[in-house]
Amino acid sequence: MRFYLLLSLTLVASLLSSCGEPAASPSLQKARAIHAQLNELSVTLHDGMQESLAVVETQIEASLQAGDSALAIQLARLESQLGELDVRFHDWNATVVGIPGDACDHDHGDHGDHGDHGDHEGHDHGDHDHAHGNELSLEGMTDAQILEIQEALLAELGALQALFDSIGSAVPEAVNE
Repeated sequence: MRFYLLLSLTLVASLLSSCGEPAASPSLQKARAIHAQLNELSVTLHDGMQESLAVVETQIEASLQAGDSALAIQLARLESQLGELDVRFHDWNATVVGIPGDACDHDHGDHGDHGDHGDHEGHDHGDHDHAHGNELSLEGMTDAQILEIQEALLAELGALQALFDSIGSAVPEAVNE
């Protein structure tokens, strides 16, 4: 009798576990991992840009107060480059596409809500940058195509990071007052 009870429970458990979604392909699993990486790296990059902009703004004010207009002009150029990079970042971020079937599982602060930074350089950070109602869709694409898109997004983010690193190396240390 125990044998039949155990066999019945095993069959029920097997049926219940087989009713779920099919296992994701290796391509889709890799695309999901890349998408998670995009979320993490983009937050780090944008936070770094905002911190650098704050430092440069402080340095501009300090150089103007010290009467060093030449340094203020150099810093203003640097601030402009960082502002242009920020715009490019937001253009890139608008193209980030989630994986079909995946719920948006990241904190909405990950994209676009940058607290005290508010509205800088003419664009609003108050809303979640990849609005789910207007989001581009990968529905109907193969897993390999979805992976290819995620890889392209990661490559572009890497290029933005490299550009920030080259610009950011010119950002002076914060003023110790």
